[in-house]
Amino acid sequence: MAKKYVVGVDIGGTNIRTALINLDGDIVSKVKNATGKEPLSVLYKQLDTVYAPHAREVCGIGIAVAGLIDREGGVVMKSPNIPKLNSVNLAAEIKKRYKTCIAVENDANAAACGEKCAGAGKEFKNFVMLTLGTGIGGGVIIDKKLLPVAAEIGHMSINIDGPQCPCGNVGCLELYASATAIIGTAVSELEKGKSSILKNSVYF
Repeated sequence: MAKKYVVGVDIGGTNIRTALINLDGDIVSKVKNATGKEPLSVLYKQLDTVYAPHAREVCGIGIAVAGLIDREGGVVMKSPNIPKLNSVNLAAEIKKRYKTCIAVENDANAAACGEKCAGAGKEFKNFVMLTLGTGIGGGVIIDKKLLPVAAEIGHMSINIDGPQCPCGNVGCLELYASATAIIGTAVSELEKGKSSILKNSVYF
């Protein structure tokens, strides 16, 4: 009996990760690259590496993207941190090159489903999954099922007088608490002469 696999893709604002996974949930191979200015080109290169050698054995490709997703149509409606994908029918574009089943989901929702199926959320009926990285996302599980919306916790306004976010809102949580925001704040304070052990880092 031939081995079967699925391919999982995480398209984030900083990096894209693609993995070949067997049906037991084991990662067989994986690749990671910077998202850059042409995320589709990066994704195609990764799929050529991970998917192509096992195309006949792959049952489908699941793609998690940071942003608002039309999951039925496979369309990235809006991705504040990856604007190049705004309004792109990602499922249709990928299917042109890779002839298999394609599913597109919000990245935090995909993470919540993963934790419910095989991670820390297995024993819980209800929980909220937070994803912390370039931005801040959230997936919600209620009564063991995914709440089928993009919670976008990072785009809740916590400061009505705050700066404008790429999403169009003002004072969003991720402008203050995401990895991007924290690094930006640290660099800004160091440039102003703030005393810190970070000044000894090669990055500064």
